[in-house]
Order: sequence, then C-alpha cells, then structure tokens
Amino acid sequence: EDPYLAGELASAYIDGVQSKGVGVSLKHFALNNKESNRKDSDSHCSERAIREIYLKAYELIVRDDDPWSIMSSYNIINGHRASENKDMLTGILREEWGYGGMVTTDWWTLGEHYKEAAAGNDMKMGAGYPERLLEALGQGLITRGEMEACAKRILGLILKLD
Repeated sequence: EDPYLAGELASAYIDGVQSKGVGVSLKHFALNNKESNRKDSDSHCSERAIREIYLKAYELIVRDDDPWSIMSSYNIINGHRASENKDMLTGILREEWGYGGMVTTDWWTLGEHYKEAAAGNDMKMGAGYPERLLEALGQGLITRGEMEACAKRILGLILKLD
C-alpha cells in the first residue's frame, strides 16, 4: 500500500480516537509482512527501502499524532529482532522522530527481555522476566538508566489513562 496514504488515514483515525481520551497503540513496528512464521521471518531490506516504504507511514503518524503507544513486531529485520532493534526503536523512532511514548512488544515475542528493554522496548507482553532483567543488570548487559527510562515511559502512559 502507499505509505503516504496509509499514514494519512491512520493519522485521522488516531486523532479521532485520542481526542476522546482513549489511547491508540500503533502496530506492528516494523516490516511486518506476513502472518505465517512471523516470529522467525527475517525481513532483508535496504535502509532506503525501509525508510521510504516501510517506515514512512509510521514517521508521518509519530511526527503528527503522537500515538500513546507503539507495538513492535515479532519479525527479524536484517538479522536483528524488531523487538530488540535499538537502531529502529531508539535511533529512528525516539531520537530522529522524537517519540516519547511507550513501546511494547507483541505478545510472547521470542526476544530476550533485557535486550528489548535496552533497545527502548518498554514493556514485554504478555509477561516480563524481571529476574532476567536483574541478572542482566548485574552482568552489565543493561543499565539502571535504561531500565528507569522504560519505567518512566510506562508510568507516563498510565498517567494519561482515565
């Protein structure tokens, strides 16, 4: 589908829903191209195609509408799980586009919880692994600051809810 049209249509929808105090979770970020074997599917794509085709609608929505949350996808992107992809979740989504909301994994993703949190994925659905986070913290695989940033964004979403 056309990324500009998809972005404009989704923006109108998000504006309407969130104007009533109801949050929207934009999903599935990103390159979620299929349903079968989607947890192990590796989407190989050039940076240009990713930015011009697959991310453009998300960019328009994030910059214009600030969805309350975004759900990362199950798939792998160029060898890295979408839920653990710091370049996408922190580099592009947060730093380039200025997104400050909460990011959640899809349900029961195969990603490692501490890698997801370190990448900027704030919440693991349907359940997290706090013991793994603490073990990774002790091993220096994630910082307290990265964990606190995730907690702050989750609490920010909670405070928006009625």
